[in-house]
Amino acid sequence: MQANVASTPHLRRIGGVVTIASLAVILFATLLPASGQPVASHFCLLCGTVGGVDFILNVLLFVPLGVGLALCGFPANRAILMMSILSISIETAQLLVIPGRDATIGDVLTNTLGGALGFAASRYARTCLRPSPRNATSFIVGWAVIWLAIQTISSFSFAPSIPESKYFGQLAPSLGDYAVFHGRVLTARVDGVVIPNTALADSRNLQRLLLNGATVATTVVPAKATRDIAPILRVADAEQREIVLLAQNDVDLLFAVHSGAAALRLRPPLFALPQVFPKGVIEGLTRADTLAVTGRYVASEVRMRARSASETHRSLVPLTASMGWTLVLPWQWFIEGTHAELVITWIWVACLALPFGYWAAYAAGPSRNQNDAWHRMLIWPAVVAILYGGLALGPYAFGLAVPPISEWLAASAAILLGAGLAARFAERTASTKRDDQIP
Repeated sequence: MQANVASTPHLRRIGGVVTIASLAVILFATLLPASGQPVASHFCLLCGTVGGVDFILNVLLFVPLGVGLALCGFPANRAILMMSILSISIETAQLLVIPGRDATIGDVLTNTLGGALGFAASRYARTCLRPSPRNATSFIVGWAVIWLAIQTISSFSFAPSIPESKYFGQLAPSLGDYAVFHGRVLTARVDGVVIPNTALADSRNLQRLLLNGATVATTVVPAKATRDIAPILRVADAEQREIVLLAQNDVDLLFAVHSGAAALRLRPPLFALPQVFPKGVIEGLTRADTLAVTGRYVASEVRMRARSASETHRSLVPLTASMGWTLVLPWQWFIEGTHAELVITWIWVACLALPFGYWAAYAAGPSRNQNDAWHRMLIWPAVVAILYGGLALGPYAFGLAVPPISEWLAASAAILLGAGLAARFAERTASTKRDDQIP
């Protein structure tokens, strides 16, 4: 496949703007001091507990720069070399000058990979945007692999994954990465099993309970709001992995259970029940002024409840693979099941489904080869089957909830929009060719 975007003065000007803007974003994102624990090795590829997130973000960070250099007309080898040198320079500065930054070989490789992907996407844009039926079919197959991989990874990440290990209970602990809970913990249980503030006598039983969707419950005398996440009940294992967490964050209740996201080093799902704890300091609280909080995590849903003498708060969040966007954000997202989260989920699903409609319209379009008639007839059924596999079959295999009708509608609307855009582009291309043929 040959490059099909020639560098013109107009494209070079656009490329210059994109390149300068990309450089500004890259330098801002990488050269400011930061706080955090240092990595164990500078030669790691997936570094730290959220190394998978860093991998994805490092790739995406350099994609616009690759696009800009391609539009400027740089040869591929020179552009990739320039981006690699830039990444090495940034990592060197992080290692020697900038406090709180971790310089790793993995960052250099992922930055260079992202730049190369951006360069290729720009250089071969016309083939992607106006493909032949055969190329469009290849793009559908490639995107299907990406779509199914994203949905499978998301499904695995939300499913509970409780490692077999020695567990240790922690009640209102003082830990370096957390704030301190200022109230008093009266009771802490998991399905009736008392959680002590020490090693558990039967870790395997707790593992079994959590895998079966046990209810994690604690009763506390609340205090003032916290400035950060303050564990109330925490269970960790001998390798310092967080197995269960019930915590206070400002006035919200947080709940988490060890899931597949930890194995993939993605952002762990952390669920919030808002406005549970008192905002200010309340004097004279006694054991009668208690707050009973519970959390229950199964593959299909997460339930949380907080009950005091005066009011009760509840939430139920169905778990679907389409919430995978929460796993790859640069910051920790607290999942509450809000309308805003639903809208973001619809947009996420639509963005993943739109390419199917776009390329399917080209793949099912007119072809000079008469033997491709059967091929064109199968395109749309194949797209529907792929969509069904990602939205329903993959999540079902991990026990996640059945996707709501709104996600199906978002995907269907995106496919129709993609097909409409393809028809529009094809019409404009045909019109341009007719105009060129007029003497």
